[in-house]
Order: sequence, then structure tokens, then C-alpha cells
Amino acid sequence: MAAAADGISYSRTVRDHIERGIGIPRELYLSQELFAEEMTGIFGRSWLYAGHESQLTGPGQYLTVECGTESAIVARGRDGRLTAFSNVCRHRGARLVDPGCGTKRRFVCPYHQWTYRLDGTLQGAPRMPDSFDPARHPLPTAHVEVWHGLVFVHLGEAAPEPIADLLGTGEELMAAFGIADTKVAHTISYQVEANWKLVWENAQECYHCNVNHPELIKTFDVAGLNATGRLETKTTPSLDPRVVHGRFPLRPGAVSLTLDGRYASRKPLGAFGAGLAPYTASIHLKPTFALVGCPDYAVVLSERPVSVDRTEVRMSWLVHDDAVDGTDYDLDILVKVWNETNQQDWALCERAQLGVRSRSYVPGPLSADETAVVDFYRAYADLLEAEDL
Repeated sequence: MAAAADGISYSRTVRDHIERGIGIPRELYLSQELFAEEMTGIFGRSWLYAGHESQLTGPGQYLTVECGTESAIVARGRDGRLTAFSNVCRHRGARLVDPGCGTKRRFVCPYHQWTYRLDGTLQGAPRMPDSFDPARHPLPTAHVEVWHGLVFVHLGEAAPEPIADLLGTGEELMAAFGIADTKVAHTISYQVEANWKLVWENAQECYHCNVNHPELIKTFDVAGLNATGRLETKTTPSLDPRVVHGRFPLRPGAVSLTLDGRYASRKPLGAFGAGLAPYTASIHLKPTFALVGCPDYAVVLSERPVSVDRTEVRMSWLVHDDAVDGTDYDLDILVKVWNETNQQDWALCERAQLGVRSRSYVPGPLSADETAVVDFYRAYADLLEAEDL
């Protein structure tokens, strides 16, 4: 059992700081030992966003998912099914493919040419003895599920809670966006020199927005957040503290999160194309995934800790699957608000990482606008406690 410097468990330490109304201790952003435990016990047992089904339409199309030292492949088989399996050859451990996406007829290890089918079973291996049975050497599989066209992978051995059940309380709110009938218009991967918890904390509050996000607040109405700084929701909240969903307040006259508040794409999503009154909403699954839906586009954000002080954040912009770049939307306009906001946020997170390294840093009291940060701490404490940390 890992423990903080004072011998008290990390989960108890976080709960103590919640009770005192202050941020969490600096060592939780700096400890290499804790980071290793988080990667195995938290991220290694969480649903990880892999991509959108539009990226996996034909046989042999694949995506990779990276998590710490682990790597998995999600591939569309010739039978139309999605399968997830280890990206590590059963022979001598070489990675089969580099991180990213592509199309393969089969997966051939570049080292010794062991060849795997699209479902991860071994098809053959050169120059092995007659007694060698390929059927005994399939690639280890992982759990894969799809929610509204979004593909998720879970690397844990035990069967996880189905993603549809986990996100179920947000179903009514998010179904209107028709995410399954979208496609990826653009993706940006950001390298943030900060601990993953600082990145998540930043996303939970808008205490910093008025000063730091001029593009976002042109249409996002910070004053429209409720008295605790949370998003308003008229749907049943999740009992799982990892899951949060709610509506984004927009300024009067704005219908989308864009610089001018107008649609960035001429092809509305889902029910909005059939006349549903426009609204913007989001759903978060801590600590790996967030989806923000606007009537004309959506963004998916996924987070991957790389080291104790570096986090890769990937954002993909989704548009209607019939939308055409240059005709129905201008890519620069589509990505402008979120790309600018992201870069502003990452600079703030990196400043915070530099600050918490200082021995002089002692966490201070949280404001009423940071209640959602406390919600994140509660979810984090639960995740730590589940792993006896």
C-alpha cells in the first residue's frame, strides 16, 4: 500500500484536504511512485477513448490505444466486428504497429514476421517446428465497446461496467447530438508539461475564464454557471462521481461555441437538423474522456499521462458525416475557439506544475467557483481508495 510522506494513505490525505476546503498536496503532483500506481490501478482499469467508428468502417482499419507501458490495437474484422488486442508480438515482444491508425490485411510483426489475423489470432510463424500450434498463441484481448459511435477500450482483466451503463444518466442529454452519425474533421494532440491532475482540475472550473479565455467567453456565458460554478443539468445526475454532465450556458443570441456564436458548420447534428431548439452540453468520464456537443459540431477530448509531469491531451472535432470541408464548414473557423482555449489552458497548467515543484507551495483555500474541482478530488479519492492507495 502506497502512502503519502506522513504515512497516511493518499486517499485519506485527499479527503482530509476536501474537508479543509483546500487543494491537494504538492507531492501528489510530483511522486513517481504514486504516478506508477495511478497508471496501473486507475488508468489501467478505466475505459480509454480510442476513436470514432467512422475511422473503422472497413475490414483491416485499426486504431491504437496507449496507456503507460501498455499498447492495444482496435481493428475492424472481416466479419464487421471490432476486436481489441495487445500490440505486442507473442514471440519476443516487439510492437506490431506504431501508435496511430491505418489499414492492414493482417498484422505482421516487423521483427520475425509472426503474422496475426484481424481478430488477433496467430495465422502463422516462419520456420517453427511441426509441433508448434499457432492456435495456442493469440494476442491477449482487451474489452472494447461503442457508445454513440465513440469507441472505448478497457485494459483490465476483469469485465468492466459497460460504458453505456456508466454514462447512462447522460443519455437523454447527449443523444440529441447524433454523435454516431458524425465523422472526424480534425485532430490535434497537445503535449502538456504538467501532471494529469492539474489538467483535469483546470477543466473543472471557470474561475480563470474571464481573464484567460477571450475567445471562449465571446459565446460561453460564465455568469450562467450556477452558484457553485457547476454546469446546470435538468437530467438525473450520475451517482458515480467520475461521471458529470450538464448544459453549457451561452450568451444571448449564441447558438454554438464559436467566435461569433453562429454555426461553424451548415450541417446541424442529429435532432438539431430536424428542428430541435439548439443547446450545447457536455459529459465527462474522469479521468480519461470528455465530450462537448454543439448543434453543429462536437469535440472529444482524451487524456493520456505520459510521465509524472507530462500529459498528452488529444482533441478531435466531429462534424456531420455528410459535411464537406470548404463547402459546409471552414476548418480554421471550426477549430478556432477550442484550439485557442486549449493552448491557453495548457500554458496555465504548465505554470501550475512549475509552481507546485517549489518547496514553498502550500495548497490554499478553494473558491465557491471551484466546487467542481472538489468533485474531481472526491472522484480521485474514490479511485485511489479502490486500489488501496
